[in-house]
Amino acid sequence: MTIDLPAAVADDWRRLGTQTEKRRLALMTITAETTVFEHRPTADALEQLHTSGSIPARSLFLIELQLNPSLSTMGVSPSGALGMAAPKARTGFVETIEDDGIIVGDERTSEHIDRPDGTVGHLTVFEASYPIDGDSEPDGNDADAEAATVDAEAHIAIWPAAETYVMAGGLVPLEAPDEPATLEAALDIDPARDREAIVDLFRGLDLEATDED
Repeated sequence: MTIDLPAAVADDWRRLGTQTEKRRLALMTITAETTVFEHRPTADALEQLHTSGSIPARSLFLIELQLNPSLSTMGVSPSGALGMAAPKARTGFVETIEDDGIIVGDERTSEHIDRPDGTVGHLTVFEASYPIDGDSEPDGNDADAEAATVDAEAHIAIWPAAETYVMAGGLVPLEAPDEPATLEAALDIDPARDREAIVDLFRGLDLEATDED
């Protein structure tokens, strides 16, 4: 299965990397393949954020899920099990970005969302803190000091497909670091624009592409 970025956002974003994780849920194995995309116009500015992670402060995510055994063999449809799948999907997404050093806070939004094709999914928006000094080495005097962070939002949505689920989301920076001063202009903080890019991603995904092996 392959999911591509929709045309509405494809030109401004480029594939950064993909990671695959397997999780067990009762008798089912869930394989999640997460592809991270970075924003082309701000990629150089993001490189100035000294972090040890691989996820940019402004990023998009596409997540393909493979379920073994499939839901159909258990007599369950993906749409019928969405209420059970959505919390598990959120947990997996949060663990993935937290492994990269991003601090995930409270839920800001949790609601059902409709795609233009009528497919009903579920969206969650989390408060987040993005670390900006992951490469620094604390000395003996500030070993207990908190790492510097900037405020951000993490968006994640899930929709049912024919035999599985499709997930997508993004990370939105809400502020720039105080230092260096030039970075605020380089990052061009605009949460409304970034949220619209995530909406374009949600609207333009081809869920039918996930039906093919």
